[in-house]
Amino acid sequence: MRLRRKITAAFFLVSTLVAVLLAVVLYRFIERQLASELRARLRDMAQIAAAEVEVEPYQRLLAHLGDGSAAVPALEAGADYKELSDHLNMVRRAEPSLVHFIYLLAPTGDPHTAKFVVDADVLDFHARLARGEQLPHDQDKISEFGDDYDVSEFPRLQQALTDCTAQYEKDFVWDDDYGVASVSAYVPLTDDNGTVLRGSDGTCLGVLGVDITDAEMRAALDEAGGLALRISIAVVIVALLVSIAMGTVLTRSILALSNTVKRFAAKDFAARTEVAHAHDEVGQLGTNFNAMAETIQIHNEQLEDLVAQRTRELADEKATSERLLLNVLPAPIAGRLLKGESLIVDRFDSVSVLFADIVGFTKLSSHTSPEKLVTMLNDVFSAFDRLAEQHGLEKIKTIGDAYMVVAGVPVPSDTHATAMAAMALDMLDVVSAYAAKTETELSIRIGVHTGPVVAGVIGKNKFIYDLWGDTVNTASRMEAHGVPGRVHVTEQMRALLDAAFTFEDRGTIEVKGKGLMQTFLLMGRRG
Repeated sequence: MRLRRKITAAFFLVSTLVAVLLAVVLYRFIERQLASELRARLRDMAQIAAAEVEVEPYQRLLAHLGDGSAAVPALEAGADYKELSDHLNMVRRAEPSLVHFIYLLAPTGDPHTAKFVVDADVLDFHARLARGEQLPHDQDKISEFGDDYDVSEFPRLQQALTDCTAQYEKDFVWDDDYGVASVSAYVPLTDDNGTVLRGSDGTCLGVLGVDITDAEMRAALDEAGGLALRISIAVVIVALLVSIAMGTVLTRSILALSNTVKRFAAKDFAARTEVAHAHDEVGQLGTNFNAMAETIQIHNEQLEDLVAQRTRELADEKATSERLLLNVLPAPIAGRLLKGESLIVDRFDSVSVLFADIVGFTKLSSHTSPEKLVTMLNDVFSAFDRLAEQHGLEKIKTIGDAYMVVAGVPVPSDTHATAMAAMALDMLDVVSAYAAKTETELSIRIGVHTGPVVAGVIGKNKFIYDLWGDTVNTASRMEAHGVPGRVHVTEQMRALLDAAFTFEDRGTIEVKGKGLMQTFLLMGRRG
């Protein structure tokens, strides 16, 4: 993001955050003040209404609480009930948008249950029913005289009935049935002097309950919130304009220097920045940059040729090193060395190892010139190398006239035995053809064995990739005890190849270091 945008965004975000915080704080302050005022009005209303309740009609109604439901219609139609109901409705009419419910409750012997005495909605409810009006579903049943009321879910009401003390709820509670939030006050009935009225048994004579809604408060809050929102939007717009202007003024010189640096970074070493005010900090920075750019441009011209020359030399050396490494080691092993592995050692559970040796090499070398001898070995072993590549095998090493190759290393293969058998037969063909071509008495012994090996790189200088294990030793013994011009294999190798190749049983022979072994001569492919 450009510096101008950062400065503009930072100033704008800070200004916006301050404006939003002020609006939220103002809204919360007004909400707390209105809620506090509503609770104070609720407290005053409930105390006055409780003190103005006519005690005598109320006591006469209490005397009929046990008369049963059959007497309820007559009692609710009587003068005592109407007088108390009128008093409650007078309180409601004084604050019609505020009072939700107002009612009188009497305690019982059960602290969790109270009795309804008067509900301000009862007479209006019956009148509307008599006129045949359709009532909302949530108003089709109201509490009537003598109904039980479970107060266990209203701790404040329960305490007011038990202790005969005024109790006020602190928070508004949402009512799903009516879709409003309300808060309640519960005040015991008192006389004109404020003394709490009690029954002959000392219990509370009755409690007046008043529920008020937050509709009036919400209307005032909506108006205040709208005003706060309009003010916040105006502040945000002003902050945006001011931040754009400040960002433009503060970053003009810095942006010019930034563009020059960008050109310089793109290797335009002739780029120079314009210095508008040489004595301020940004101007001094531009002057210093121009001097530095001049120096770098001179040195760059001198270094480019040298860097190009060294790069070519390094690339050539790297390519040569990698080529030599691939000639010495298998490609996967060379890759691991180039990635930095210092110790490479792996175990392979099933591979095939082949040793081949030229028969009578010592005698042959005695009457053959060194040049012809080396040429012969090079021709034969080069042909073997091509066969190994053709069959997907890995040449391990040559020692004098001996040739060692493995199948299933360094990449495991399920067909290592088959590939090795094909390799051995092809090697016999190559030597036979070479002998006929050069009119030389030349033959080889081949020994093959299969089993587990350990493979790895040994040495730091002139290192090689080699194999270890009894499998390697046994394959070497098969070659040493083999027959010229034949492929000598172990019982394990024959078992792997029996389905695809034919064998000649050589019987049991004494093998140096291994004792008696059942071995076979590989004849060829079946069919």
